[in-house]
Amino acid sequence: MADLILALDLEGVLITNAVSQFPRPGLMRFIEECEALFGRENICIFTTVDETRFREVATRLVQDNFAPQWFSSIRYIEWVGEHKDLRFVDDDISKVIIVDDYPPYIKSSQKHRLIKINQYLDPYTHEAPDLSDTEFERVLELLKQKIMS
Repeated sequence: MADLILALDLEGVLITNAVSQFPRPGLMRFIEECEALFGRENICIFTTVDETRFREVATRLVQDNFAPQWFSSIRYIEWVGEHKDLRFVDDDISKVIIVDDYPPYIKSSQKHRLIKINQYLDPYTHEAPDLSDTEFERVLELLKQKIMS
């Protein structure tokens, strides 16, 4: 368990997007469960959103009680290139699990380290986000299976 690192995407995974910032239902519980599974120090954010904007979003999520206090200072992964190369997280990619909604961003040779989550869309055609979304529960089960294997 302590050897695994969990990389989380932001937009479409934890929130709708960095503009509307609607948190996915169960966000606090999901982050807390991930902390229990991986340890706070083994969780990071791997997103296309720049770090300054991410910190603003994270601070707001904490202030609004959608994320635990430590989330605003979570490790942020800087990266370059068109793909999320898990070597930016750790040289040994076998130690990294990434949760992302957009597989084309993940380097082809590393997709076996991906747990795909269905995108949490911004409610462009609705008045409120989909509060019946249960993707976090499904992903937590998959994360537990990965840890056990």
